[in-house]
Amino acid sequence: MDFEHKALAIAKQNPLGGYDKTNVTVTFENGDQHQCRLDLGCNGNDIGFADHCLSSLEYHQKHQFDTDKPSLRNDEHHQQLIALMLTYRFEIGFVTDARIQTIKATELAKQQEREKELAKREQQEKEQKEHQANEVAFQSALVIPEWAKGVIVATYTEYDKELSDPHVGDHHTKTPRTIILAWSTHTKRLFPELRKACLNHPDTVFLNNKEQSCEHRNNYGIGQGDGLTVLDYNYHGWCIQKMVFWNTAIKAKYVPFGEVAIQE
Repeated sequence: MDFEHKALAIAKQNPLGGYDKTNVTVTFENGDQHQCRLDLGCNGNDIGFADHCLSSLEYHQKHQFDTDKPSLRNDEHHQQLIALMLTYRFEIGFVTDARIQTIKATELAKQQEREKELAKREQQEKEQKEHQANEVAFQSALVIPEWAKGVIVATYTEYDKELSDPHVGDHHTKTPRTIILAWSTHTKRLFPELRKACLNHPDTVFLNNKEQSCEHRNNYGIGQGDGLTVLDYNYHGWCIQKMVFWNTAIKAKYVPFGEVAIQE
């Protein structure tokens, strides 16, 4: 029974899916051996040798007459294996208790996942509210020249590992840095102006070099917009853009919360 207890402990380490594969050889008192592979885990996987055998017997008894499973009736090796398993004596009480333990382990893990997700959402909402409050305070304190018709902004975007789930194709980005580089005297989108603004902060100076930056002119619905970016930009890395003050009565609303690097 030592192996069965160890197998159960390993199976319970996979409460939400997945399994640990192991090949076992069981030697009986008469010298006979039974070799098989166990996929140790919860949610219908194996939780030990006895459970593996009993599950195989249960599956055979339930589906042996199904028209779409002729191998359960016609495969000679399968028939021999089932006949052999029927001669084994198992600790049914242990297997029943072990299955209950795996169900409870799965329920507990799911509850912990729900609590973790709830705490994560609450933290995100808290951070969002704090950001919004900081942005309002930041915009209220801005002194924007009357002649300014736009603002040039640098943003650094990176992959958000916490929010993303690549297994289901759910990808997110985050922008940990935003730098206000310069005010603009016009509404035109000119790359020389963006390059000049890059000189106002040491982290964006390199984008002033044409050999180290790329000009994007994708100002359409699903494009990346007009902007000056790093060479391998794909929604990740530095991007310099102009925000035009289309409504001059609320200029500050166009300026995102960030570090101010405007040269007086």
